[in-house]
Amino acid sequence: MRLDASKVVPPAAAVLILLLILTQMQEALRLSGAWQKARAEAAAAPSPFAVLEQRLAMPALPSVTIRRDPLRAPEATTLARTGPVRPVKPVQPAPPPVPVLTSIIFDADPRATVRWDTHDYSVRPGGLFADFRVTSITRDQVVLDHGGQSVVLRLPSKGDH
Repeated sequence: MRLDASKVVPPAAAVLILLLILTQMQEALRLSGAWQKARAEAAAAPSPFAVLEQRLAMPALPSVTIRRDPLRAPEATTLARTGPVRPVKPVQPAPPPVPVLTSIIFDADPRATVRWDTHDYSVRPGGLFADFRVTSITRDQVVLDHGGQSVVLRLPSKGDH
């Protein structure tokens, strides 16, 4: 059996290319240091808990003495104050919102339009809307009853808005 060059050359070229690739890869790995043993300095990284361990090893803070009894009322304890005592002004609560009278139709059967909580209500004497009862309607005002308190709504004069 005769060896033909066309059958031997391609496998031999493939083996040579494979050997060339392997030697280049070995050289690259050697230069990068990937196949070298880890150095002792690199392996001994500082502990992330070192600061915490140092703080825990420190001696405890001196004890703090309590100057007042927390179970007593504040007026029974002696509190050190610096400067003059200023009276505390009482906080005035905001006045409750009031409906706004937008129009009055005064005839034999008087009616009015009242704006309350983003809604417009058409009301008559004796009628109810929200928490209000309409007591009376005159030419320039509407009287409401809100929980026993009388609320008087007046039409704004021209120029008031």
